[in-house]
Amino acid sequence: MTENDRTIIANFEEKLHRLVFEYKQKKERNKELTATLQQKENTLKELEQRCIALEKSYDNLKQAKILSLSDNAVNETKEKISKLVREIDRCIESLKK
Repeated sequence: MTENDRTIIANFEEKLHRLVFEYKQKKERNKELTATLQQKENTLKELEQRCIALEKSYDNLKQAKILSLSDNAVNETKEKISKLVREIDRCIESLKK
């Protein structure tokens, strides 16, 4: 084997070692990125579920507010009717006298 052949083989081995080293680095970086992506996807799913729960809670709150307004309106209407009935009763009593 000539000196030129040895130099070519040495260069090839050096490049091969560098290539293997870079491959291992890229493989490790890929694992890190995959783990980060999985974590982000999990966080996104949790946030989506939380958003859905908050929307349901908000809808329930709106419905409760509507019902409470209706209850107040019903109570106010009952009070007004009671006042009118009492006033009518007073008028009837006055007419009887």
